[in-house]
Amino acid sequence: MKELLPFLLILVVLGSGCTVPVLNIDIPGLPDIPGFGGATVVQYEHDMVVITSLEAIPAEVDAGQTVRLLAYIENRGDKPIDNVVVDLYDYCQGLFEPKVTTCTGAKDSSKPMCTITRLLAKQTLPVAWTLSQKGDPVKLKTICPPDGMKVSVTYPYTTSSLTTISLIGKDELDRTLEERTFKSTESYIVLGPGPIKPMITVDDKQPIPVFKDARTVLAFQISNRGSGRLVSTVTEPAPAGSPAGTPAQTTHIGISKAKVAIKGIGTGQGDLEPATGPDAMCFAEGGSLKEDVRLIGKDSSKTLCKIDLSGLENDVTKTASKHVEAEVSYDYAFTRSVVVTVNPKIV
Repeated sequence: MKELLPFLLILVVLGSGCTVPVLNIDIPGLPDIPGFGGATVVQYEHDMVVITSLEAIPAEVDAGQTVRLLAYIENRGDKPIDNVVVDLYDYCQGLFEPKVTTCTGAKDSSKPMCTITRLLAKQTLPVAWTLSQKGDPVKLKTICPPDGMKVSVTYPYTTSSLTTISLIGKDELDRTLEERTFKSTESYIVLGPGPIKPMITVDDKQPIPVFKDARTVLAFQISNRGSGRLVSTVTEPAPAGSPAGTPAQTTHIGISKAKVAIKGIGTGQGDLEPATGPDAMCFAEGGSLKEDVRLIGKDSSKTLCKIDLSGLENDVTKTASKHVEAEVSYDYAFTRSVVVTVNPKIV
């Protein structure tokens, strides 16, 4: 292990966009994650629950013949995940109907959806559907459906991140500038396991000077780094004065502010404090967000958060580092498909 340490340390410091297969950790460089400036970013695996394979047996059937779909659901994480919902949601309903759904830990049923009560860490479980054809036999060779029968797996997850912020006392800043020994620093950011990554970045150059009335700005953002889609939604009320007939609210893909927790800001002595007054922007007391986070495409817009540093003036006389953590809880879906071909009845 001692022989590995210098190698791992070099990887972390360089942040060169490579992957450490043994640790299953990405260390992306600047081209991979725009908006981080010169920060060193370590991010863990994205997809936690996946469909490793989906097979139709047989993949080509004759008119009236049944087909069996077999999916393998894998938990790639290091902790168990409860209430994993597996759903065969597009199975060419006009031609097929589910007869038997077999799901580990649940009774067989004729419903296309089932729930795995608990999927243990690194565990893979099978889910199977037996489909029978209904109605009149097809008269022409049919691919059903053209883009494949679809299975989704939806699971709850919580992802956290950590960002370091470097500070410097005013006298120390003056001294290093005078001696020409001042060195700039950048944040060290760790994005934990999970497809939705919460990120806190620092807009100002670091180390940030601490003095009376000193302030800085942090930016909070979420990003979908997984191979699936965010299922969680938020609602937005119609603006005042909207025309008659406008829906009272609209639904968007996103994460409720109640599902976002930020630590290290306004939660105890020595923490960074949210700014007060009309320009306080996003952080409420205790570091919580004031507004829901809406996902547009793969990323949310940045929520800028003004932070008051003046309370640290007596604590930071030389240099110091503060840590800010962000945590988001959400539901996520991963989808896979398989094509089934149905041959016409031979007369």
